[in-house]
Amino acid sequence: MRKYLIIFLRWLGLIGLILTTWSFFIAISGANPLEGFYYLGLGAFGGSCEILSTLNKMVPFVLTAFAVAIPAWAGVWNIGAEGQLLLGGFVAAVVGTSHWLKNVPSFVGIIIILICAFISGSAWALWTILLRIYMNINEVITTLLSNYIADLLTSYFVNYPFRAPGSPWAQTSYINEKFIISPLISGSEFSSTFFIMTAVVMLIILMERQTILGYEICMTGKNELFAAQGGIKTGFIRLVSMIIGGGLAGLAGGLLVVGVNYRFMEGFSPGYGFTGLLIALIANNRSILIIIISFIFAALQTGSVSLELFTDVPAEVSGVLQAILVLFASAWSLLVKTKVKPH
Repeated sequence: MRKYLIIFLRWLGLIGLILTTWSFFIAISGANPLEGFYYLGLGAFGGSCEILSTLNKMVPFVLTAFAVAIPAWAGVWNIGAEGQLLLGGFVAAVVGTSHWLKNVPSFVGIIIILICAFISGSAWALWTILLRIYMNINEVITTLLSNYIADLLTSYFVNYPFRAPGSPWAQTSYINEKFIISPLISGSEFSSTFFIMTAVVMLIILMERQTILGYEICMTGKNELFAAQGGIKTGFIRLVSMIIGGGLAGLAGGLLVVGVNYRFMEGFSPGYGFTGLLIALIANNRSILIIIISFIFAALQTGSVSLELFTDVPAEVSGVLQAILVLFASAWSLLVKTKVKPH
């Protein structure tokens, strides 16, 4: 009982510290903190449309967070979710505008587009883990650098060979109209992409807890030597985990194309991959916490629009609030793990 009370008080203290710091930054931005929190909540949860928009914002956060978490379960770092998302989004846009899908039923076409997005994200992650397995090159470096390569590569493609004819902007043509996943409710961004994400997350949790693959991934990450002596092919398992992680990030890009932007353009992602990385770190790669923290980040993004509209606080403060959340949550995690020994 005392143990749970201590955990509760620690969380209460963390939340109080975060809210106090948030209040300070809202105040120096020229708004009353209570008023700021009210409008932040109003924008995220003020009605059914706002709540549904917040849920829809979760989609790329959840998928990119799991794109980081699954390789982490196997003991490898995937810092390249941003680049994998960009490649997935670009390939989804190219496939969605192709003529060979013209006579394909809409449902089948959407599945093909999303599979292609998944494969492209996996392929972009594949070379980084192969360098780790066969040449012992640190995957933190290769996955991090792969983001910039993907950004420049997709930027070149939308500026030149795949640019929409006659467009003054660096973007592809719109995907075929029948492959667009439209909002389910007028006035909100909520679409079936949320249910696709939910199904994927359920499969991930099922894999983690109920399958041999999930067991082997987790054992490889916890103790590679023990796993290898138990007959687990640790190199192959790490390869599979990175392929799954890269595919999830690519799928996030594909869902953004079919459900939000309907095309790929320069500046396609405002940093979804890096946000997913932060969410995975805060959640310590735990599935349920990833979902909860993704919801909080989505609420901050959705609510920041209302915050800017009704107060003098710029929407960029949302990024500051997210950074504060990351800072204090990371510090709290370190504090809990560190045991102070008496002299």
